[in-house]
Amino acid sequence: MAGACAPSDTPPQLSEGGAAAALAMAKPTFTATGELQRPEGYREWVYIGTPLTPNELNPPEAPFPEFHNVYIHPADYAHWKNTGEFQDGTVIVKELVTVGSKQAVSGNGYFMGEFVGLETTIKDAQRFADEPGNWAYFSFGHAYPLAETAPALPTASCNTCHDASADDDWVFTQYYPVLSASKGGTGTTADAADAAPTQQVSTAAAQALTGDDDVPTSADALFEYLQAGKYTSFAREAEAHKSVGPHPSPDLVAKSTVRAYFNGPMDASLKAGNATHPKGSAIVKEFYDDNDQLSGWAVAVKAEDDSQNGQGWYWYEVLSTTDGSSPVAADKGVALCWGCHLTGRDFVLSSYP
Repeated sequence: MAGACAPSDTPPQLSEGGAAAALAMAKPTFTATGELQRPEGYREWVYIGTPLTPNELNPPEAPFPEFHNVYIHPADYAHWKNTGEFQDGTVIVKELVTVGSKQAVSGNGYFMGEFVGLETTIKDAQRFADEPGNWAYFSFGHAYPLAETAPALPTASCNTCHDASADDDWVFTQYYPVLSASKGGTGTTADAADAAPTQQVSTAAAQALTGDDDVPTSADALFEYLQAGKYTSFAREAEAHKSVGPHPSPDLVAKSTVRAYFNGPMDASLKAGNATHPKGSAIVKEFYDDNDQLSGWAVAVKAEDDSQNGQGWYWYEVLSTTDGSSPVAADKGVALCWGCHLTGRDFVLSSYP
């Protein structure tokens, strides 16, 4: 997969398989001597913006003349959306790109050139207890090849400026509308405004609807449940449609269709427009091949009261209707699954009802 090892115009794709997706969701680690390992897979994270302070606007020379493509780890972005706070362990990556051409068919401007550097900031109360805000900053170089590891920069190099000028917890959220517009815990975000007028269904009320809606969360029992068609009495999408994700196989997306079914708690929660769904909510997605024949299933079951950034959901996928011995996914917190569903409302992407 394309990572931080060398410049690449092509970010890693989910079609490279579950291992690649899991790597993209992994956070960077530290060496035994406390240096940060260079992040990988960050171009699969949540992109939050690209500041640019060009030389022409900062004569004679800008201190930071490159484009800065900035990414935040998906789990940390989800926490920010829910609480308006950067959780302990938050990782933000900044990839530096030169200013290339200043002319294009669309007109004059600043257009990206080549990748030239990589920087990272991490919030860690235990490891950086003495740093302002518990944030530390790392640079892997401003020219390729990049360093494999990097020590924390001196406090004065970055933290002093962030402390004096950043709007939220040493992060310049004022320059990233993706962050400022999604900030949770304030009652003013677009998501909160959309959800406010709706009638919420309480967890207790939704769970009371379960009846026969309990969907198994063990691979063998779930496969038998699916084969028996026990979900087919659920509310469902009006018709099969093209998948918006890598289902049922990245190689077949262009010609395959899917159809989702929603058990009682999920159906009630979606119809109420709830921002979060109750424990026991479940979706079963049927896969159809290019001959419109059922070819497999994907299942998501909220197994805990708290979604825990996707860890509280049970994820299952199998690409056969006759053999359940080799599911693509069958566990809680599968990165391949929650990484795609992260942008949904409590990890649900369907536009139903």
